[in-house]
Amino acid sequence: MKKRRISRNGVFGKVLVITLLIVLAAVAVICLHQWEKSRDGSEEDYETLSTQKERQIIRYNGQWYGLKENIETVLLIGLDKFDELAEKDEYTYINDRRADFLMLLMIDKQTESVSVIHINRDTMAEIRVLGVAGQVLSTKTAQIALSFSYGDGGALSCRNTMNAVSGYFYDLPIDHYIAVTMDAVGILNDAVGGVTVTVMDDFTDLYPKMRQGEAVKLNSEQALAYVRSRSALEDKTNLHRMERQRQYLTALYSALREKVHSVENFSVETLAKVNKHMISDCSINTLQDVVNYTVDFEMKPIQSIEGENKTGEKFMEFYPDENKFKALVVDTFYEPVDESEVSSPQ
Repeated sequence: MKKRRISRNGVFGKVLVITLLIVLAAVAVICLHQWEKSRDGSEEDYETLSTQKERQIIRYNGQWYGLKENIETVLLIGLDKFDELAEKDEYTYINDRRADFLMLLMIDKQTESVSVIHINRDTMAEIRVLGVAGQVLSTKTAQIALSFSYGDGGALSCRNTMNAVSGYFYDLPIDHYIAVTMDAVGILNDAVGGVTVTVMDDFTDLYPKMRQGEAVKLNSEQALAYVRSRSALEDKTNLHRMERQRQYLTALYSALREKVHSVENFSVETLAKVNKHMISDCSINTLQDVVNYTVDFEMKPIQSIEGENKTGEKFMEFYPDENKFKALVVDTFYEPVDESEVSSPQ
């Protein structure tokens, strides 16, 4: 089977965005815009091939589908370390960072909407093992979060994670990545004056005022604990932590959007604080193109991948419900095509 890869812009964009590990491609786009003013089937029934138009085509449940042609995909990567990224001149291959937070965004320029899929960091996926020169030594099945651990801790690790997510999504082309360290959580939380949530777990052992079921405006330290903690809580699963992350990020997104539109120079000032904790392959031109299409797009509810947590030999492992996951991928990224668009596999 032949697969078509969509070209990616390899230029680092240090002039990005107020981004977090979130639904923030849209927020990033809004911020840049402001700154410039002052994108069930069985295994054998799921296959890919190339057509004369070089449009990626899949067969699913007896129907041919083509990758939507007017979309932009962006992978958001939240790293589990606290240090600067964008201002580093060199990266090291002694890299213990992991991609603890992953979200895939799809900007649909035709329907003027943004779809978001939250990916479990415990997902078992095929990842590439890289050597010190960046060469692929082998592949292995492991938690998808570990894909970032192979590489230089910078752009190469981001691309390795992007490759793992692409393969997991049945070779879906991913156009760009945006990676941030955990420091961004507190920065963004403080920038909006705190984020209010109805606390989903009992955090009183950590913070006495964070009682389950009560509405609390989180400061930066509390916000980070809310999106990171699990070992100290009754429900220690990553699936439950992901529920809290989606709740917090939805509230943060609303607060950021309000600030961007109501506070002069908000995006410029926040950008300066976040930028050194972020790395991306997006250029200014690419981001400006995204801005032109997505400033006023509809943000759809964050979707999660249904599946099952299992206890592995050492760590928790997540396995998707394959039928539901394939349906999600097809519904989100593909559209039916006529058989006349399909050429025979080479």
